[in-house]
Amino acid sequence: MNKIIEAVSFAADRHKNQTRKGIGKIPYINHPVKVAQILVDCHENDTELIMAALLHDVIEDTTRNEEEIKGLSNVILSKFGEIVLLTVMEVSDNKNLPVDERKRLQIVNTPDLSDRAKKIKIADKINNIIDIKNDPPENWTKERKLAYLDWSKKVVEGARGLNKKLDQYFDQVYQDVYNQLKSL
Repeated sequence: MNKIIEAVSFAADRHKNQTRKGIGKIPYINHPVKVAQILVDCHENDTELIMAALLHDVIEDTTRNEEEIKGLSNVILSKFGEIVLLTVMEVSDNKNLPVDERKRLQIVNTPDLSDRAKKIKIADKINNIIDIKNDPPENWTKERKLAYLDWSKKVVEGARGLNKKLDQYFDQVYQDVYNQLKSL
């Protein structure tokens, strides 16, 4: 339990000046906490998985260059261990690539990820879709929201089969938000 609290604290410090893209300007830390909560709610109790879920965006969203990535990676390795670091690295996009390429690579690479990384991918997409419904990103049109849902579904297709409850939760959230958007 202490390591999980330490991971929450570390992630909160790294994300302290960030907010989500939504109109509510919700503190960013809420997102990795909710991703971890989704996993716990789906009966995942692997401490390394939960720590990686809490830290899943720290490399991608709080570093600016290779030097910072190396430094942060070393800190994560020393504080949380190799499995957590490797899982975080697996789910981190390369921000030097264009957005469309990063999205394409998520679809292509997800089937080859570790089981932990696949579970985080699904929980991450669940939370992002929920946020599209409850606190949508500013200036996103209905079409952009629907495109995000469709892309998320393609990513999740490569991660399914490890946790039936997690798969079902994604399907439920996807369908609920899809139906809501289509009715607008």
